[in-house]
Amino acid sequence: MGVLSTETEMQMRVASKRNMVDLNEIVYLKSSKNYTIFKLRNGKELISSKTLGIFEDELKGVSNFVRPHRSYIVNFNFVKDLRFNCRGGELFMESEIINISRRKAADFRRKFRRFLTASGENVSSTIRMKTKLRVS
Repeated sequence: MGVLSTETEMQMRVASKRNMVDLNEIVYLKSSKNYTIFKLRNGKELISSKTLGIFEDELKGVSNFVRPHRSYIVNFNFVKDLRFNCRGGELFMESEIINISRRKAADFRRKFRRFLTASGENVSSTIRMKTKLRVS
């Protein structure tokens, strides 16, 4: 699993300093009002004063970063499992479950299939539909 882009570092401003963040180290970006929280592979979190929309524009050319929900941008390299249902779906990361919005589910599935195909993984076994409904 690797970055499918030639760009591997991104410059960001954190606490009035310039830091370089390796794109392979970013698990996800999370929106927190007008701030963005970077969750890194080592468990560390960095906070930037830029909004998630600004980072979405900066990451447009990097094919393994996708926005499944208005509050998150995720790195496909760290996705463990996906489940789709009538409300969109769920994205399973190392220690978190991130919702996939209903509106973005089809596009997210298409991009994830493209990512898996490009990285040589089996596409059919990784994307499952939720087949059981809880009736109460």
